[in-house]
Amino acid sequence: MLEKIFVFVVSLVFVPIKHLFKRGRIVVLQARSSQVYCDNTKYIYEYLSNEKDIDAYWVTDNPEIQKHISDNGWKYITKSNPIKMIWVALRVRVLVDNGDGFFNIFNITSPKSVIKICVGHGSGPKATLARTSNIKDVTQQILNINKFNYVNFPSQYFSELLGKMTYFLPNEKILTLGYPRCDALFDDRKVKKANNEKRLTKLLNPSIKSTSKVVLYTPTWRPYKYNFPLSEMHGFSFEDFDQWLFLNNLIFFYTVHANLFPENIPNNLGRVIFINSNNNPLFDVNEFMLEVDILVNDYSTTSTDFSILNRPQIFYMPDYEYYSSEKCFLESYRDMMPGQEVFSYDDFKSILLRASLEPESYVKEYQDTISKLQKKYYNIQHQHSIRSLSEFILRLL
Repeated sequence: MLEKIFVFVVSLVFVPIKHLFKRGRIVVLQARSSQVYCDNTKYIYEYLSNEKDIDAYWVTDNPEIQKHISDNGWKYITKSNPIKMIWVALRVRVLVDNGDGFFNIFNITSPKSVIKICVGHGSGPKATLARTSNIKDVTQQILNINKFNYVNFPSQYFSELLGKMTYFLPNEKILTLGYPRCDALFDDRKVKKANNEKRLTKLLNPSIKSTSKVVLYTPTWRPYKYNFPLSEMHGFSFEDFDQWLFLNNLIFFYTVHANLFPENIPNNLGRVIFINSNNNPLFDVNEFMLEVDILVNDYSTTSTDFSILNRPQIFYMPDYEYYSSEKCFLESYRDMMPGQEVFSYDDFKSILLRASLEPESYVKEYQDTISKLQKKYYNIQHQHSIRSLSEFILRLL
C-alpha cells in the first residue's frame, strides 16, 4: 500500500516535468520480465545496439543479463539505478514490448510524444484473450493493447482475427512484419550448424552426446491450476520414461509457462531436464529450437514457430475440452495440429520413437497441415523481420 502511495505521489511530481524534455533518438525495449532476455524484442535490441547515432536500452534487473549486455558494449537500465532510468524515460522516443504493457516508470512515458510498439509474442489458434470472471479484466486487456501506436503480427490472417476482431485495433495501428525471433529458423546454414553442434544442449547438460536426439516439451499456461500434463498420461511413469529415453539415445527437455507453474514437476532425473528461466535468464526458446529434433506440445504457439523447421511435432492434451471451454481457441485446434496426438504412454513412446528414427516420413504426413498453419498464422515470406521492424523504428526516430 505504501509503495502504491509513493508511486502515485512521485508520478504527480513528474506530470509537468515529463513534457519539458525533448525526446531524443532513444529506444527502450523489454521482455515479459526484467529477469529474462529473450523473444522478439531481444533481436531488435541487438540490431539497434549496433546502429550509430541512436541509443538502445534494455530494461533488466538481472545481474547475469547486465553482464552479458555490458560485455557486448551495449546499454541497459535497471531499478537499482533509478536516476539513470528516470533520465532515459524522460528522453526516450520509442518503446518496444512483446506484451500488453510498456516501460512506464512513474508514468513518465505515457505522453503521445513517445511512440509505443508491441511486436507480438505468439501466433496460433490458441492466441485468444485470457478470459476471467470479471469483464473489467478482459476489457482492460483490450484497452492496454490499444494504448500502443503500432501492434505487429506475423500474418494478415492473424492480424484480422486477433488484431481487428478481438482487440478492435484500427488499420493504422496494425503491422504485419513477422517475428524477429523466427528469422534464424529460415537460415538453413545456421540451422544445420546449430543442430550439429548442439551448443546450448551441452550447456544445459554437459554429459549429453552429440549423437543424441533432443526433444523439447513446451506445455502452455492454463487459466486454472493444473498438474504437469505428462503426469496425467495413462500408464506414464517418470522413472520408466527416463530409462526409456536413455536406451533410445533421446534427451527430453521441458519448459513451463512463467505465469503459473504446474503441480508435480519432475525432478532429479537424468534424461528429463527442466529448463528453468529463473536459473537460465539468457535462455531463448527459439534459439534452442535450432537444436531440437522433436517438439512435444499441447496448445503453445511454439508449434507455429517450430513448423518453420519442418521437424516432427507430437501433441498431448489431456484437458482439451476443459481448456477449450475456459480459454477457447480462435478456431478448431485439432484441425491445425502439424503432428500426431497421443493418448497413452505406449502410444507416446511409439510415436516418439518413429519421429526420432523416421523424421522425414513423419513430417511428410503433416505437410498439408503445416502449410495451412503457416498460411494462417505465419507468413513465411517474413524471413528478415529483425531488419524490417528495426528499420521501421529507425524511420520513426
